[in-house]
Amino acid sequence: MTPRRRIWSELLPLEVVRAPRTLTLLRRHALELAIAVRPDTAAGLPDLAAACAGEGVPLAVWPMIADEDGRWASAGNAAAFGAFVARLLDALDGRGLAAAEVVFDLEPPIARVRRALAGPRGALGLLGGEAPGRPRWEDAERAFSGAVAALHARGVATSAAIVPLVLLDGPGRGWERILGTPVSAPPWGRVSAMLYTSLIAGYSRGRLGRKDAVALLAWACRAAARRFGPRAGASLGAVGQGALGDEPVYGSPAELREDVAVAAAAGVSDLALFDLGGVLARPPVEAWLEAFVAPPVALEAPRPTLRARGVIAAGALLGWGAGGASRRFLRHGFGWRAAPEVR
Repeated sequence: MTPRRRIWSELLPLEVVRAPRTLTLLRRHALELAIAVRPDTAAGLPDLAAACAGEGVPLAVWPMIADEDGRWASAGNAAAFGAFVARLLDALDGRGLAAAEVVFDLEPPIARVRRALAGPRGALGLLGGEAPGRPRWEDAERAFSGAVAALHARGVATSAAIVPLVLLDGPGRGWERILGTPVSAPPWGRVSAMLYTSLIAGYSRGRLGRKDAVALLAWACRAAARRFGPRAGASLGAVGQGALGDEPVYGSPAELREDVAVAAAAGVSDLALFDLGGVLARPPVEAWLEAFVAPPVALEAPRPTLRARGVIAAGALLGWGAGGASRRFLRHGFGWRAAPEVR
């Protein structure tokens, strides 16, 4: 399968992204651009789309609604999110422009994520209270399925960015429901797991190291490839910080190069890098981009570490408890094999 490389841009002002120097850099490295668009920046999207079209840079729209409404797409804001997507595409249509793709960033509301990252007590907030009930869940699945089908009908590709815990799910889809992120039902064109090794190690507060994070990256890529087949992708990083403002970042381009090699060896060639703002802020820019787009180096598959196995086992058990995942899946998880495909 032909490797695909794209780069997220979350916080850079749209006028910086559309500057000729920036777009030339992306074109020279054959990078697609996934641009975050929020209600307060939406007016600048048509100008960016026109600039990307002129420079031959494929553009994916990465919508984000207001923080008080969750910011990212989830079961609780499906209607509001779908309305914002429609508004963005209508604005492009009005200028005779189009996006190549729309990205649905499936995550719990940002307030829940911030609480979860604050410490163990905050993390428990992901497990109860705010997960949608069954009627609301089914409504959300229908809403996102309808939005995706409508985009495909107008020739716009779709992708979903997913929290890696979902890869631990069995048929009961426990983590999908815990997180409130409808992954399985909508007919996403592509599915990219957010596998940021710097965040895995950094947010663990010393419990996990770089080797553990790389081992989890390898496992998750294999799990994604088995579950989603050729639709599977992975987002790597982080080079810079995003909406949370405290994201741990790579120490050097060498870590990024290793992550690219690990993902490719695990069968995932559709890769995205987080993010453009971090790359531009940490020169030399070329070192980061070459590490990302160069042919992957050959390396031995990382050995599963004891800590990484523990993370997988604990995550699988929580998902099993919430969604009734099969015992067969738990055997796969403990045995360091990919998760079974879930339809």
